Amino acid sequence: MIKPVSMIAIAVMASACVQNQPPPMTGGPAAPNSSTGFTLALTPSSLSGCIMGDPGMTRPMKVVVESGKATLWTDGGIHYGLDRIGPDQYHGGYYIDIKVDLASKPKRLTIINNSETCTWTGTAA
Repeated sequence: MIKPVSMIAIAVMASACVQNQPPPMTGGPAAPNSSTGFTLALTPSSLSGCIMGDPGMTRPMKVVVESGKATLWTDGGIHYGLDRIGPDQYHGGYYIDIKVDLASKPKRLTIINNSETCTWTGTAA
């Protein structure tokens, strides 16, 4: 028999993986094919324990746009598919929140953990 406290704990853990992602944009012209490099840095507002994630987050990354779809590629070979949410803007992630704005000057990439305590951001290299 599952106790009520266990059920609450399971519900909280399961909800941590659900993010408020904007719906994908399907209208308007697709962005041209491109590859944009980024190097991220931990923001000062992040908790001190976030620095433990720096080795994986501060290595070079690139956003590749092909046929109207974007993918974030890390230097370590990990990749995330991103949904188009606006002209030259993409969003996605599973256990992290990834936002890419290729329309801004300079181009920007932001990655936030689920608890929103660690944020890495960078502009195009």
